[in-house]
Amino acid sequence: MSVNIDDLYKLGLWMQRFRDSAFVLPKVKGESNLVYGLQTAKGTLEELEIGEDCTAEISEWIKRLNSNYDDKSQIKKEDAAKLTHDSDRWNERFHRDLGRKLVLETKLESGLNPEELLKMANSQPSGFIREEVWNRLTEIEKSDFSDAARCLLLGAATPSVMVGLRGAEASVRNYYRCKTKMEPRDKTWRQLTNELKSEAAKLDVKDAFIGYLDYVGETKRNFAQHPNSVYSLKQAVIIFMQVVSLIEDIYTEIR
Repeated sequence: MSVNIDDLYKLGLWMQRFRDSAFVLPKVKGESNLVYGLQTAKGTLEELEIGEDCTAEISEWIKRLNSNYDDKSQIKKEDAAKLTHDSDRWNERFHRDLGRKLVLETKLESGLNPEELLKMANSQPSGFIREEVWNRLTEIEKSDFSDAARCLLLGAATPSVMVGLRGAEASVRNYYRCKTKMEPRDKTWRQLTNELKSEAAKLDVKDAFIGYLDYVGETKRNFAQHPNSVYSLKQAVIIFMQVVSLIEDIYTEIR
């Protein structure tokens, strides 16, 4: 789960406006008025996965205000006093639940688009792996590529490389499965490409493409498995983009 600081700031502003209702008697409906604010606050709390008891009460407030007020009315004093009282409790619960969340600061030194990385980290199609390809990936591939993106967001270069290349191997195994109609079982990357190479004509596999898979396997995947391998963020970004390109090429070959 990601937390947008701007959303937290706006949530705080709305909570303050709800608490001030008894003093200013704001309009109930319309843009930037009470119902809109309650809907916004409810959506933010749900996205943050906090204040579950608060969101249920906020939903009741939205129903009540929509039923009892027209488009031009200000909130009545008795309702405003209750909203002020309720929002004090919401604010306490919101702070309590948020205080239990572990917050990790993302690192943006990679130079990659952080919004697209975040989509990928949340197991969604992105500018790196488009929807048509993403939807064809196995669950193992999706998990590994999401983890690789998450590592890059946190500036963890070496784990990003290792898990990204593990995902690439899963893609190679899926390529083998689609081309040969056989399970790869415990075969290594090199064993898979050797078998594909030996049956290239029969399987309609291009020699150049198998050479490309060999190159990534030998120079990237094998080296990453070495216990002393350590990567800089620059190296991790380069390999991440190579993996993304490889995945695009593999799924173009097995349409």
